[in-house]
Amino acid sequence: MMMTRKTTSLVAAVLLAALSLSACGDKDDKAAGTSADPKASSANTSKDLTQASFMSVVTAAQSKARTSHVSMDVGFGGQSIKAEGDVEIGASAADTAMSMTMDMGSAVGNMELRLVDQVFYLNFGPMTQNKFAKIDLTDDSNAAGQQYGQLLDQMDPSKQLEAFNEAMTSFEKKGSPKKIDGVDAQPYELVLDTAKIASVAELPGGAADSMPKTLTYTMFLGPDNLPRRMSTEVSGSAITVDYSKWGETVEIKAPSAAEISDQDLGKLMSGELAG
Repeated sequence: MMMTRKTTSLVAAVLLAALSLSACGDKDDKAAGTSADPKASSANTSKDLTQASFMSVVTAAQSKARTSHVSMDVGFGGQSIKAEGDVEIGASAADTAMSMTMDMGSAVGNMELRLVDQVFYLNFGPMTQNKFAKIDLTDDSNAAGQQYGQLLDQMDPSKQLEAFNEAMTSFEKKGSPKKIDGVDAQPYELVLDTAKIASVAELPGGAADSMPKTLTYTMFLGPDNLPRRMSTEVSGSAITVDYSKWGETVEIKAPSAAEISDQDLGKLMSGELAG
């Protein structure tokens, strides 16, 4: 069984959504004019945020919290992908970690993804012998490394913060607060120019070809400036990401040697190149 273009594109899209905010650590906060000090985020309450301050303030709040539970729902063509897991926000790509399970529907089934020490582990069920295929995201000598290696940019806090600031074309406080995760979360509407987001152009599986010129995000922030929900629509796919359990202890580990397949994921993906 080969992985299809749709499968790899959807995996990439889900990862991009999961990492789109949670990757903002504290590495470049000072360069952005703020710090990871809790006072930096509390100095600006949600009602005071502006387009200029939004990303740096949210970055500082997440840097303080460090961890989050993420629940995702991606709807497309009458189908739904659901994903759930934990993210540990590092100061760089090297110490950012993620563990997530995905229900890809009856056609593909369940998948499990882990990111530890810049190594990506994917369990595609029968396609990977019910074990984890291992991908070193820093190794561009194989198809799998090339396919997903660009996602490292999404985990580099300085690049992430810079990308959002450069790509944001409009920012608006939108509507009344909504109770999410037990707090009153204020919605904001952000419009991003996709041509100014390098990671979009580098999406694997031809996903970039179907991206619109702009992406509109609705972001719900709690009084602590932490995201509680993000929603957007991309090429007919509705994506909702809920964030909860900020700051709680998480344990994200690489699979054991017995759980890792010796299968070459690059060969498994070779059929995707043909369409």
